[in-house]
Amino acid sequence: SKQRVFLDFVLKQYVESGVNELDDAKLPDLLSLKYEAISDAKKELGKISDIRDMFIGFQEYLYVD
Repeated sequence: SKQRVFLDFVLKQYVESGVNELDDAKLPDLLSLKYEAISDAKKELGKISDIRDMFIGFQEYLYVD
């Protein structure tokens, strides 16, 4: 899915640049880096609030044992 592609991109940035890439404040930068414009990201992924929820929600699984 399109969300999976974005989350894979985020994880790659996390591996390359560190945990700061998972900061909520970095979301606009990540969207712009991946899609070039926030409007393009919204076309691919939906509303910003849903993108943010997905971005934050997947992080709880990163550190689960």
